[in-house]
This record gives sequence, C-alpha cells and structure tokens, in this order.
Amino acid sequence: MNEPELAIIMPVYNEQASVRKVVTEWFYEIENWSENFVFLCIDDGSTDKSLEILQRLQQQLGNRIQIITRENKGHGQSCIEGYKWACQHEIPWVFQIDSDGQCDPQYFFRFWRLRDKYDVIYGVRTRRDDGWRRVIASWVLKVVLFSTQGVWCPDANVPYRLMKLEILKAEVEKIPRTFFLANIAFAVLLKKSAVSHGYVPIGFRERYGGEPSVRFGKFSDKALELVKQLAELTK
Repeated sequence: MNEPELAIIMPVYNEQASVRKVVTEWFYEIENWSENFVFLCIDDGSTDKSLEILQRLQQQLGNRIQIITRENKGHGQSCIEGYKWACQHEIPWVFQIDSDGQCDPQYFFRFWRLRDKYDVIYGVRTRRDDGWRRVIASWVLKVVLFSTQGVWCPDANVPYRLMKLEILKAEVEKIPRTFFLANIAFAVLLKKSAVSHGYVPIGFRERYGGEPSVRFGKFSDKALELVKQLAELTK
C-alpha cells in the first residue's frame, strides 16, 4: 500500500450486529474513489464479538484495515483518539463515520469531490429514519449551542464529516480527555476558528442493531453536562 491520502475513523462499541456490513460496504465504496486509504477501527472496550469480527475483517481485507483496542472511554473520545492517530501518521484527509449502519456510503463521493474547496465538510441530515425523538434531540442541541456558544452548527453531532489534516492538528489537542461529547466540542471549536465549512445533504438510516451512545432518556442530563464542559473549554 502506498502512503494513504485518506483515513476513515470508525469508533466501535458492541456493534456485532452491524460492524461487518458497515466495514465491508464502506471499504468497497471508498475503493471506488481512492486506493490509498486506511480504515481505522477503534474498539472502545466492546464486550460482545465486535473485536473478533474486526480481526477477521482485517485478515480478509488486508492491512488497509487497522484496529486499535482500548478500555471503554466513550464515543467522543474514541473519535478524538482516531483523529490523533491520523495526525501522527500525517494522513492528509480524515473522514469519520459510525459503526451502527446509519451512515450511508452512497453520499461519500459528494464529500470527496469537494475536498479541495473546504477545510471541513459536514453531512447535514435532511432525511432521518431513526425516529422523531432523535430529530428533536438534534434540534435542541443546535439551539443550545447557538444560545450558549454563539455558533450555528447545522448538525453538530453528525458522524459524517471530512476534515483536512492541518485543521485537526490545530484543534484536536484542545479537547480534554474528560470531555464526554468530544465530537460536538470539536465541531464548536471548528466553528469558532478561521476555517472554511462545507455542507452536504445526506440521508440517515435506521441502526442495524445495538444501542445509541446517548439514549434519549439521558439526553437532557448530557446536554447540561455539555453546556458546562463547553463553558469551561471556551472561556
């Protein structure tokens, strides 16, 4: 494999029902647009067979599949670890997805075609199959970030994002290891910095299986925790 130009970052926690299908469909879609990529799977202390499935996929698909295993620290911190890994390996473009099957690879080419026009490109979920409560949660988050941080993030918690290496290097070390919703904090920091933002409309599928990292019943508690942590981070 030549030096990779693209790193796909995918946190995994107890996604044995979905992870094989997700990795396979994304791997072959990315191959249509670049042969020089690495697919980094961060197993966040899974207690099911997720890691075993990832290891079999690595044997099947080769060294473009890389695996990090760690004790459970949460989805956001897994994303940050993946970003740092990409920075350490000097990979020019970093693309984040989730392992639950909601991120549809059919939209990837739209991001890849725009990569030279923007520093960071976000998906904006204009159609969602994961229920009205998740839609409400996203809107509440948008309003909370605007009212407390003064930034308008069309979809701050979307896992579908493509970023330049230079942008990651400038911002990723600012996220404390104690920050739970670290991917949202990263979106806020990017909005406050002098970078160019692009947006691509995407559809969001139903989960293949497993449970969301933040259940709807816990959303208000996590939103309050997020506000407090962001206030400390951006003061």
